[in-house]
This record gives sequence, C-alpha cells and structure tokens, in this order.
Amino acid sequence: MEAHFTATAYIIKDGKTLLINHKKLNKWLPPGGHIDPNETPAEAASREVREETGLEIEFIRQENVWINRWNAKSFDRPYLCLLEEIPAHGGKPTHKHIDMIYLATPIGGIETANTEEIHEMRWFSIEEIEKMEGDVEIFEETRETIRTILNKQECIPSVAC
Repeated sequence: MEAHFTATAYIIKDGKTLLINHKKLNKWLPPGGHIDPNETPAEAASREVREETGLEIEFIRQENVWINRWNAKSFDRPYLCLLEEIPAHGGKPTHKHIDMIYLATPIGGIETANTEEIHEMRWFSIEEIEKMEGDVEIFEETRETIRTILNKQECIPSVAC
C-alpha cells in the first residue's frame, strides 16, 4: 500500500488548542499536510500551519540532546508519530499517512482561515472537545491526543507541568 509522509501541529494557547474543520473530511483536525520534497517534517508542519491558519508557530521542544555542528544538526522532534489509514477519496486509492505530530505555540501572524481547504477554525477547550460527537465530528485519536496535552497528563515544557 502506498504511504505518504505528513506533518501536523497541535497549537496550544491559554489552555486551548486550535483546530480546523477540514472540507474534505468535514471533521475537526489540527492543521497539517504532506511533506514536500527536501523539507523536514518540522518545516512542513510550520508551512502547513501558516498556509491553513495564517499563524507563525514555535515548537515546544522536547529533545534529550540538541546538536548544532557543521556536520550534524538537530531538528525538532515530533511529540507523537502515527500511521494513519486513509480511505479512497476523489479518485485517490486507499493509502497510509506516516504522520509526524508536533506541539507548538503561536508566535505571530494573522489568524486567517484558508477557505480553500477548511470550513472554519476555532480554539477549543478540553470541555468543548469532550462534548463533540465521536467519529462524527472528530477522530477519536485526535480527541485522545488533545486530552493528553490539555489535561497535562505528562509534563510538557513551555505549557505546564
């Protein structure tokens, strides 16, 4: 089965996360998309956030060690990696997404929804996420990730412990 590399960012601010209502899927998701050739996953996540929301972001770094040498440099590490099953749609066959998922905070830009790809975007609290109907409005893995992040079940530097 064909597989595509993708990158996603959960953007966190004031105890809420920014989600987009994706036109093709009609579900609430964090911004993200396919990684372009010669692009790192972190670069792709930043680009996708900028294209879909108008925001500039800073990743919440969770590195064990950071290397910055002439011959080897660290790049932001994903918070989570998922292998996602993508059903056939619009002539495209069933395939997989190898998704690199980041945590980030907004640092600039103008919050503007890209209406070519999304219906709308909104900041959600954990209470609002829990009120959504199962796989009708939001994928369960999206809800589970948000629960972990917003309920602070683990210590996330720059967010809270």
